[in-house]
Amino acid sequence: MSYRSFFRPLAALALAAVLWPVPAALAADTPAAVADSEVHVARADGSFTVDMTIHVPVDPARAWAVLTDFEHMADFVPNLASSQVTERSDGLVKVVQKGVAKYGVFSTHFESTREIHLVPTHEIRAHGVGGNVQRMESLMQLEPDGTGTKLTYHAEVQPGFWFPPLVGPSLVQHQTAEQFTAMLHEMLKRP
Repeated sequence: MSYRSFFRPLAALALAAVLWPVPAALAADTPAAVADSEVHVARADGSFTVDMTIHVPVDPARAWAVLTDFEHMADFVPNLASSQVTERSDGLVKVVQKGVAKYGVFSTHFESTREIHLVPTHEIRAHGVGGNVQRMESLMQLEPDGTGTKLTYHAEVQPGFWFPPLVGPSLVQHQTAEQFTAMLHEMLKRP
């Protein structure tokens, strides 16, 4: 098989994924949505760095309740098939999540096992310890902010599976925005 005949279908797939209309569970122009443009993604050497700062119009306690509701997260986050707490102790939760990341015609299954350190209503720090993600470190900080809560999110991820070179950052950006939009909608639904 020649170099061109091997890479031509991959290039076509990557281009199709960029041009294909993205079916989002919640569009960015929907009220109370996180736009893809609010998520900043950088790719280097197969790893991704994700940064986002948003304001949610709920108090920190309600934001915290949704962000740490790992047992029910698959009920309201669209790309999660399952979310299970396997261990819980003072300030530490071990969570296994499975799902499918989709962007245009591209999709990939993921599995993540994380140890999550909690500083109630202020900080959620996660460290990947298993699954098909080689490395995952994230930090979510919550801060009271006028009429709601400022959420500051930073993650460093090295997937253990292939991402199309042209589409990878856009997929990560879109999936992050979609997940946080779903969590924001859940925050707004809860009393």
